[in-house]
Amino acid sequence: MLQDYHAVLVFLITGVAMVCTPLILGLLFRPKNDYAEKTMPYECGEDPIGDAQIRFDMRFYTTALIFIIFEVEIAFMFPWAHVFNSAPDKLFALGAGLIFIFIVFLGLIVDWAKGDLDWVKTFDTNKRRVQD
Repeated sequence: MLQDYHAVLVFLITGVAMVCTPLILGLLFRPKNDYAEKTMPYECGEDPIGDAQIRFDMRFYTTALIFIIFEVEIAFMFPWAHVFNSAPDKLFALGAGLIFIFIVFLGLIVDWAKGDLDWVKTFDTNKRRVQD
């Protein structure tokens, strides 16, 4: 039974050796000249200003989430294209794909109407309700 897993064991040992050997060689042969500028965070050639632990604006997260939604939509279009290519009823497959695209486009319109795609948001004080 152990002979059946011989190839797996050789593959595992080779993989571990290919990962560990460069790390050990780099540890042994790299120069060890630490100085303050070398250990400082690097940002486009500029010295860092302020603390690295800052709060990002919510617009970054909203933009990233909208990007991920449309990226996943494109990932769902690839299997649909494969099914469309081999579907016996191409008109039905086309209709299903167009409905999916319409729903995603409707989501884009809703995001646009809510102002999530506006990078600079304006706050109109006249639209606020005054509560007594």
